[in-house]
Amino acid sequence: MPKIPVIVLAGGAGERIKDISDTKPKVLLKVAGKPIVEYVIENILGIGISEIYIVTDKPTYFEDITLKYGKQAKMDVIKQVIPEIRGAVLSAKDAVKSEYFMLAYGDILAPRQFYSDAVDAFNVYHKPVMAVIPEEDVTSYGAVVINTKGLVSKVVEKPEESIPGAYAVGGLYILSRKFIDLLEESRDMGEALSRYASTSEVVASIWSGWWIDIGYPWDLLKATYFVLKGMSKTIISPKAEISPTSVIKGPVIIEDDVVVDDFSVIKGPVYLGKGVYVGSYSLIREYVSIEKGGVISSNTEIVWSCIQEKVTIGRNTYLGFSVVGEKAVIEPNVITLTLIKGGKEKPIIVKRRGQEYAKLGAFIGAGSRVKVGSILRAGTFIKRKTTF
Repeated sequence: MPKIPVIVLAGGAGERIKDISDTKPKVLLKVAGKPIVEYVIENILGIGISEIYIVTDKPTYFEDITLKYGKQAKMDVIKQVIPEIRGAVLSAKDAVKSEYFMLAYGDILAPRQFYSDAVDAFNVYHKPVMAVIPEEDVTSYGAVVINTKGLVSKVVEKPEESIPGAYAVGGLYILSRKFIDLLEESRDMGEALSRYASTSEVVASIWSGWWIDIGYPWDLLKATYFVLKGMSKTIISPKAEISPTSVIKGPVIIEDDVVVDDFSVIKGPVYLGKGVYVGSYSLIREYVSIEKGGVISSNTEIVWSCIQEKVTIGRNTYLGFSVVGEKAVIEPNVITLTLIKGGKEKPIIVKRRGQEYAKLGAFIGAGSRVKVGSILRAGTFIKRKTTF
């Protein structure tokens, strides 16, 4: 494959997840110690591409990322000056000097094979490529119609209803400069892609593996599951303080300055970020990611949850299948109910003893506070910086 630049779209807090992301771009929400966008960058570097442009409306938030990966690739941040996806791509048009470029959405989590499959399709057919996902409901993602030759025939950016036989937009493209010209003349990304597909043969790279578009808070639960499921061993920092009476069942990653107090149990896969404190007699169960500076007080149980930085959880609390924004405070004796029926939310399906259960906890906004003794019903939303 020829050397091509990659444009990574990383702007916006995300309207449907902004209570968790607060003022930050949603691609900076963390799972297992890394912002979502870093998983995208590492996958791109892993397939041999070394020229990356991050497009965002808040460039200062990405300075640390460009420093971190600057030795592995040419990295630059471009300020988005025009709204929507169309505007983000056009903001980076001057960075595209080669015949082809890759366009990747920074809020998509998928394994590296997702990216290498698209590159393989490009290398085989020497034509533009668009990654597409088999999804029953494409209204949340954008719809792609494919003809019998495996080529893209139509794209609808924001379909109002499902389109029979359509695929979801995968958030990964290999396009020619001709597309940028069409985008300047079009109203939105979908129109430009449809016009592009009518004048150029665009190969559909169909991906059937795990793939997550981080659009809703519950998508972070799926992301936590797949990222932690990929852990194969236990890594405990020598700077962590683990009580000899605690129990650690891997795989787990425990970072520097973590304290696990007496008689606590950590059952992996679990991630504990730098400086996390786990109080005595607490139980941290499968698929929990607790980011830097989190405080988990004594006699607390947590299962399958994504907890952002500097969250405090009071004693005698049960938190399950939940997402917590940074600097939120959950006072003592708070219980989340997790069995859910129906609704717009997409629950986690858990199989136990031959039965299936739909589980979903609470979504607690950044900087918010949950009062002592609260019972949070399944699917509860708490807005950022409020008291519940």
